Amino acid sequence: MTMKYLPSVCLFALLLSGCTKPNAMTNFSYDNFYAKSLQHTSKNDIVKNNDVVAMLNATYLNKVDLTVHQGNEEVFLVGIFITNKSDKIDESFSSDYSLTLNKLKANSISKLDKDDKMFAKMPLYNPWAKYYIVKFSKTKLNKSYLENLKYKEKYTKFEYKTIELKLTKTSGESTSLSFQKAL
Repeated sequence: MTMKYLPSVCLFALLLSGCTKPNAMTNFSYDNFYAKSLQHTSKNDIVKNNDVVAMLNATYLNKVDLTVHQGNEEVFLVGIFITNKSDKIDESFSSDYSLTLNKLKANSISKLDKDDKMFAKMPLYNPWAKYYIVKFSKTKLNKSYLENLKYKEKYTKFEYKTIELKLTKTSGESTSLSFQKAL
């Protein structure tokens, strides 16, 4: 008797599974920007003697927003928290720390206000950190990447490249975050 119903139950289950949503994040109430930014956000710390000296978190906005992706720059939303200096981070950041992307300096670093609309959609928010929009030149990054290729590699097809956003303290400690960049 149960063998009679097995094909119809399987067919019904197959029909229901065909009507499901293709992305797990669509089942949540978050919008598409939040879901994409969550996938392209990373965090890391500078640790010295088992103590956290600084925290770096970044969202790679070129992967999140198509209008940013089509521009001439690699754009990151960067949060930096420096322990014991959080209220004076603006002065100590530029003098004590440097931020690079594959060893290239930033074109511009602009601080975000606490009222900026980007804070509402950030997947990783530290209320004690200072947040910046950091822009790097795409052409300089691609040029440095092509210069480092070997002769044989220049004629093969590359679609993605790992880029490294690095926060370095003048005393030598550093932390880095890796992202995938489409070429």
